[in-house]
Amino acid sequence: MTIASAPDMDDHTKQLEQALREKEAALKELQHRAKNSLQLVISLLKLQSGRIRDPDARTAYDLTLQRIEALAIAYRHLHESGTETKVEFGRYLTELVTTTSANLPGGAQGTDIDVQSEKITGGLSLAVPLGLIVNELLSNALRHAFPAKSWIRISLTNPQPEVLELVVSDNGRALPTGFDPDADAGMLLAEALAAQLGSVLAVEATGSGTSVKMSVPL
Repeated sequence: MTIASAPDMDDHTKQLEQALREKEAALKELQHRAKNSLQLVISLLKLQSGRIRDPDARTAYDLTLQRIEALAIAYRHLHESGTETKVEFGRYLTELVTTTSANLPGGAQGTDIDVQSEKITGGLSLAVPLGLIVNELLSNALRHAFPAKSWIRISLTNPQPEVLELVVSDNGRALPTGFDPDADAGMLLAEALAAQLGSVLAVEATGSGTSVKMSVPL
């Protein structure tokens, strides 16, 4: 049996460290290009916004832009994190909510939107679907007929070590009787993303508003 000498082991360690640095640099460059590409797509879409006259087409355009911006924000926060692998969900959701509400016609229309999050971090595989789910639920909530003093609350907690809990609630008009989430494209997308994370959306509608909860296994 041949035992590697100390110099051989040092060389092998250096080679592994060099390979790791190269992979990290390649990952950083890939994420940087993805971020820039998404920003370019957003800019191109915004150039076309003035040409849209049909109300249905305008709604579809606005929703598409919001979804792409949700992705772009996630990549930017990943790039700015310094780790290249983790996103701080509280900061991400706060910026996402601000952008989504500003992009909707009329903005938040005086609605008080509050984001509460524990200090939780995770990778893109969790951040992206989580952000898109919040985007869809927030967009739906902002299209409700709100009372004079309206609010939306978004809460992200870690009640157990292996569980992430998201709650989006509002005091807007409850969902209409017979509301079919399978007929709403935004809710369909949110439910599909929840399923991707191994969860389901639990919707509770009352006379005082609507609450949507989701528990994600980590």
